Amino acid sequence: MTAVKITRGGTLSLFMLVCSLAFAGENQAANVSGKWQLSWEARIGTERCIVQIDQADSKLVGTYQGRLGSPKISGNVEGKNISLKLDFQGAYPFALVLTGTVDGDRMSGKFEIQGVEGGYDGHGENVRPSNYSWTATHRTDQAQSDISQQNQRRYPEQSRP
Repeated sequence: MTAVKITRGGTLSLFMLVCSLAFAGENQAANVSGKWQLSWEARIGTERCIVQIDQADSKLVGTYQGRLGSPKISGNVEGKNISLKLDFQGAYPFALVLTGTVDGDRMSGKFEIQGVEGGYDGHGENVRPSNYSWTATHRTDQAQSDISQQNQRRYPEQSRP
């Protein structure tokens, strides 16, 4: 059996190495690539969709599958902090800006609505409060099919030809 002798300087160096590795792991961007079921709570109730997120280092891009159109998705992730922007185009363009945290196969946070002139929607209701919440769960293909079926039941007029 071989004995290993560690000097004071060696102990300090080993301690610094371990701390550096632990700190580096905390700052590494969480991996959020894949399909996510996204839900957000607002004054009109709960909306649900599927987003496909592609990640290159800390930069995020993605696609959206839901009843509100096909917004451009962009964002970034730093450590466990995430921000996503869903840019909806059309007659009344607006953006949802989501900020929050990643915890394994779940994300959650708050969001705000941008691009709504004067802070009111077409019905004259205020849409500017930033206390709206969102959640997301990493999904499988079966879960995506389940969400599509839920949306068809919830919004049958949109599934007709």
